[in-house]
Parts: sequence; C-alpha cells; structure tokens
Amino acid sequence: MTSSTARCSQPRGAVLAVLQRSASALGSAVTFVLTSALTVVLLGACAEAPSPAPASDPVPFSVYSVNYPLAYFAERIGGDHVDVTFPVPPDVDPAFWQPSPEIVAEYQRAQLVLLNGAGFAKWIDTAPLPSSRLLNTGALTSGQFISIENTVQHSHGSKGDHSHGELAFTTWLDLDLAAGQVRAIDAALARALPHHAPAFAEQTSALLDDLAALDERLLALGDKPPMLASHPVYQYLARRYDLDLRALHWEPDLAPDDESWATLDAMLAEQGALWMLWEAQPLASVVTELQRRGLTVLVIDPCGNRPSSGDFLTVMQDNVAKLAQACGS
Repeated sequence: MTSSTARCSQPRGAVLAVLQRSASALGSAVTFVLTSALTVVLLGACAEAPSPAPASDPVPFSVYSVNYPLAYFAERIGGDHVDVTFPVPPDVDPAFWQPSPEIVAEYQRAQLVLLNGAGFAKWIDTAPLPSSRLLNTGALTSGQFISIENTVQHSHGSKGDHSHGELAFTTWLDLDLAAGQVRAIDAALARALPHHAPAFAEQTSALLDDLAALDERLLALGDKPPMLASHPVYQYLARRYDLDLRALHWEPDLAPDDESWATLDAMLAEQGALWMLWEAQPLASVVTELQRRGLTVLVIDPCGNRPSSGDFLTVMQDNVAKLAQACGS
C-alpha cells in the first residue's frame, strides 16, 4: 500500500520546482523565503494523522480458576477481553487436585485467581499466592454454606483417600448461589478493566438470565420422590430445590462391597427411594443390581471439571431435564 508521504512527495517536488523557476528573477532571498514557506505548508498537509487507540487490549487479562464453573462464568462475562485458564486435567476432581510447582507458579502470575469458597481446593490454603489477586466468589454467601456432619474418610480408587471436609463445596448446584458468584466475577473484572465494564455487564445479564431460567424450572418441579445419591456432592441441589436425598460414598468405577450393599438396603427400607443420582455412569454390574432393587440410575453431573462435550450451561440443562423426568414434570 502506498504511504501518504509517498503520495505527496511527487506533487510537492513539482510545485517547489515551479516556484523556484518563477521566483529566480526576484533574487535568491525572495526565492528562499517563498520556498521555505510553501515547504512548511506542504509538509503539514501530507503529515500522517495520529493512529487511533487500539479497540482491544494488547494482551488479554489473565484469569485462573480452581474449578470449571468459575472458569465458564469468567469466559461468558469476559469474552475476548480475558484469557481464562483452568489447568486441572480432565480425569481429576478439581476439589482434591494437587497442582505441580510449575502450575502453582502459573497461578502466581495470573492477574486474577477465582476461588470457590466453602473449602474447595484445599491446596490454596498453603500455596504462596498473592492475596491481592485472589477473589473468593463465595464470600458474600458464605453464611449459606452447608456444614457436613460425620465426615467419612473414603477412597476414589487410585486417586487416594480423602474426606469431603467440614463444608459442602459444590455450591454452584444451587443456581441462586451460582448467580452470586457470577456477580462477584463481574464486579472484579469491571474494577480491573473499567473500560470494558459495559460489555461485562451485558454478558453478565445474559448469563444470569440463563441461570435464572434453570433455577425456575427446578423450583417448579412437581412431585419429588425420595432419592439416593452415590456421593455426598448434591447438598446444595437438595436444599435449594427441596429434594428428599440421602447420600452414600460410592464411586462409579468401583463395585461396592457387601457392607456397602447392606447400607443401601437399609436406606431403601427406611426411605423407599426409586432413583439414585450418580456423578457419572456406574458399572454395568452395579446398574443391574440397582435395578433388581427397584432403583433407576440418574446421572446428574456436578460439572466441577470441564465436560467432554458441551459446557456448563448445557450440562445443567441436561441435569434439569433428567430431574424433571424423575419428578414427573
């Protein structure tokens, strides 16, 4: 592309040449004055206009998250203005993940680190992260966290033993609490990037509408039969949407032992559940035994980690549809 200086150079030279020839009879002093004046005018006319400020930030704002729901919220709100990283491997529960020193260093360099609250991601408690960059998205709703009684130590197979701590931490399954987390992220991003605050507010409003639609569907569920859960991860779901739900400590990739089956049978005799919620599809042999006892498997994905397909919203929509089917809605 031809520059503005190149486009102006040829006519400028021609005008100057004509001026010099025409003024030669008037003497060198006059020629010098006229030539200098016209040169200034021509240079001003051909000068480049100042370049406009870039429409977007040269480097997106760096955000790291301890779980996938928060990463999804930040992606929805921030759009192209933020670079959201959720480094937990897909086959690992982010609540009990232990990052390598290299990954901790990445969190240290992030401009904003999103925390869930309620004791989620215990590694945060001892990691040397700059407190000024940490956002506890559950801070304003911490009074609504659910305490866990009679904490049980159990194993996730090869992933080792652990307990679920003193607080239930899958807070986002109460979609009203999730909305509070969304608002906290919006406020933090608006403070960090005030020139993008209007765009963040617009995206936040759309996301809150999506969550509210699902929340309303769950609140409107009809007849809610008693249910069992394979794992104690649905406390906020049960409380918000008034589910009669009792939990065991079973894993989808492990076969329960005789004692575990006896515990389930005792619960069935007391509660009479017809549905059993699972985080993932259990073993076929387990499904068969459950069906023999009159239980139907209902996979309700908490979506703490990034799903293999879809996103947080589509997973939650699927969960709502399954629960509506179980409740005859």
